[in-house]
Amino acid sequence: MPNLKVISANNLSCVRGDNLLFEGVSFDVSEGQCLHVTGPNGCGKTSLLRLISGINQTETGCIKWQGANTNDNSLFLSECAYIAHKEGLKNELTAIENLRYYQQLDGINDELALDDTLAKLKILKCADLLAQQLSFGQRRRLSFARLLIAEFSLWVLDEPFTGIDTDGRELMESLCVNHLKSGGLIIMTHHQTLLDSPLNQYRSELQLGQA
Repeated sequence: MPNLKVISANNLSCVRGDNLLFEGVSFDVSEGQCLHVTGPNGCGKTSLLRLISGINQTETGCIKWQGANTNDNSLFLSECAYIAHKEGLKNELTAIENLRYYQQLDGINDELALDDTLAKLKILKCADLLAQQLSFGQRRRLSFARLLIAEFSLWVLDEPFTGIDTDGRELMESLCVNHLKSGGLIIMTHHQTLLDSPLNQYRSELQLGQA
């Protein structure tokens, strides 16, 4: 039996300017689990996600993927997808061109998958619209679509449900649940409770900003 995929952190700390945002943060997340990072504004939730994704470096401690440090770990970088609070879309490209661009970054060339992915996010009708012409909710769906065009094991999501309508949230939640059921891992922030979400049964909580 292959080893379960696990991301673990031990004694993480983060400093921004002269401010210590958090320290002593540790966790373990395995296949099929969702870690919900909570806490007040300014406590370092987004900073923690950026550390986990390898964008920033921790002041202390370490993060490991499959037992190996994630720093300069090409295997980890190929299996981790980070969707920030800002969509990361190129406004001058159409919806489908944005997805094609992300495919190229991930070394994929599959035109059929582009339409299929847009259809799953229910924005196929927007395929030829410029990203700047899309509504906020449509832009969130398009950024989320990137998760489906490559085999990412770990999804790191910063406020994925903010600013979208009920249908959009239910759709994204169902995609997250399917990812977890297939052995994926999720680490996410969300300022609202997940107690009424289908994600709740897969969820553990990490609270930052505690005294």
